This record gives sequence, structure tokens and C-alpha cells, in this order.
Amino acid sequence: MWHQSLLSVGLTACLVIAQSLPAQAGETFKLNVGASHPTSLPWVGVIPEHFIPEVNRRVEALGKGYSIQWNETYGGQLYKANATLSSVADGIVDIGWVFSNLEGSKQPLSQVTIYTPAVSDDPQLVMAVFNELNETLPALKAEWEKNNLVFLGACSGDPYHLFTTFPLNSVADLKGRKISTPGVLASWMRGTGGVAVQGALPSYYTDIQTGLSEGALSLTSGVMGIKLYEVAPYVTKVNLGSTYFGALAINKDSWKRLPPEVRQILKDVGREYSQKMGEAVLGLYAQGMQQMQANATSSQPPLVISEWTREQRLAWISQMPNIAAEWVRDNEAKGLPAREVLSAYMNAMRQRGAQPLRNWDQEL
Repeated sequence: MWHQSLLSVGLTACLVIAQSLPAQAGETFKLNVGASHPTSLPWVGVIPEHFIPEVNRRVEALGKGYSIQWNETYGGQLYKANATLSSVADGIVDIGWVFSNLEGSKQPLSQVTIYTPAVSDDPQLVMAVFNELNETLPALKAEWEKNNLVFLGACSGDPYHLFTTFPLNSVADLKGRKISTPGVLASWMRGTGGVAVQGALPSYYTDIQTGLSEGALSLTSGVMGIKLYEVAPYVTKVNLGSTYFGALAINKDSWKRLPPEVRQILKDVGREYSQKMGEAVLGLYAQGMQQMQANATSSQPPLVISEWTREQRLAWISQMPNIAAEWVRDNEAKGLPAREVLSAYMNAMRQRGAQPLRNWDQEL
């Protein structure tokens, strides 16, 4: 028995020593990268287009002979959208895009922007704030680390608009209407008299075409690919804000195997990933709007594109229940510092020039 104990102790010691040994000059590190979505979407496309080549360039510039051997698998080949967190955490891939909005049970505090609509329409601003908060707020940082992940760079999208089969001149026009929404955004329909219909981008076209719903609350950058305007020709720019919906992350065990200087490169380029993604998102948004404007009269049916005034948007947001206060109450009851996260987020946004339609943190 004591021989087995000595053997066990010896193996453990060897493992610890091996993991703590410094990387050797000329060493090649193997990293698997993956995503549940295709590279046509900015939060995935920026990985092969910028993140990987820039990491390679900086690693080579270290002059230590290090190199990284990448194995890239995108488009849901290894896992789907409902398994983005676990697939990185369990090491199916070393680095991947994590769809936090589908991980409410594991990352409840990361849902804060879902419960605070109309704070800002600028995804780059939102990402800059969450790149900071995920480093400075222990509770947010813990939502990555306790899941065996290290946060690299935040993700956000263009502002949410409505694509409907009927004209929208005010929030009152939503009464009794069925609107497809991703599950996490169903709360935005509360107080409007409209009915939220559970849906997702791939189902919106068919849902509207078959009458299951009469429109969708979605991102322009997303709906252009499925040509949603063919069945929902009324495009209303309601500007309900950009949300923080996830991040690029690395498996913590994989992270520990890398030398400190390579880790720092991943962190630094992770921030650039957010910046480049923001540029791509805004580019797609502008391109989509221009394309719809150019084809408005020639499309069948013709497209009607309108933009609500601040007063029209305020009417929607003002009559919405205080979903932020509900979110804080529910999470505080579980011992989570939701109030602190909400306040930190809202303050950081205002300090950077955002002008929220509703100061959710001041109504608690």
C-alpha cells in the first residue's frame, strides 16, 4: 500500500513540476479554435481574419522561436450555440467564442445589458466597457474563471430594430401583435401590449411567412443574410440599444500551459478582437441599411424604412416595467452582487458619453 502511495505522490509531483517548467526556446504550442457560428458573422470572422494572424506576428516578434500551431473549426462543426461555454471549458477547443446570453445559469451577471435596453447604440462603446469591467469587477471576472475560462475580448452587436408586416408609428401599434424575439429579449415586449414569440434568427423568416409571428426584433447585421425584409417589409429603426452578448475566451488549463509573454499577447490581441469586431459590425450595419434603402422601391413588396424619434423611443422604454430592478432583486436574492454590476455598467457608460433613455440604476 505504501508503495502505491509513494508512486501516487511521485506522479503528482512530476506533473506539477512539468506544468511549472518554463517554455523552451523554439517550442510550438498547439491551440484548437472553434465557434458555433460561421465566419460570415463578425464575432467569428475576426478570429481568422485578425486575431490569429496578429497573435502569430507578435509571438514571432518575441524572438524566442515560439510558434503556435492552430487548428480552426467554425460553423458549428464541433458544437452548437447552446454549448459554446462548455465546449471551451471542457477543452473541446482551447479558444472559442462564448455566447453568454444563452448561459444565464452559469453567467447570470453577464446578462445585465439584456435588462437595460436603450443605453447606447454603439457596440464599440459597450465592448470597451465590458473589456474593463470583466477585469475590474471580481464578480464578473469570476463568471469566467469559475467555469474554467479566461476572458479575452467582449462581443456586442448593432442596435436592435423591428422588422414587421405592418407599419409602426408608435408603441401603441404593437398592441396585440406577435413579435418574434430571441428568448432573452422577450422582456423588452412587456408593457407594449405586444406578444413575444420565442424565436431565433434562423426561424424568423418562416415564422413570419407562416403567420406564427408578424415581425421580429433583431439586428440588421443578422437579418440581411436571411433577407427577412422579403416577408417583413416595414423596417422601423427603434434603436433599442446594443447589448453585450458574450466574448472570446480561452480554456484556463490551456492558458496555464502558455508562457506569460504569450498569455499577455492573447490578452492584448483579445482587446483588438473587440475593436475589429466593432468595426465589422458597424460596417455590416451601414451596408445593410444602404442596401435596403437602395432596393426599397424595387423590392416586392416595397420596403418602408422609418426611424423613430427620441420621443417615440422614450414612450416605449418609459412604459416598460423596471426589468432592471427585477433582475437585481432576483440575483441579489441568490447572493449575487447584481446592484454593483448594474451601477458599474451604467456609470461606465455615462462616463464615456452615453445618454441612456432610462437610467435604470437610479430607479432601484
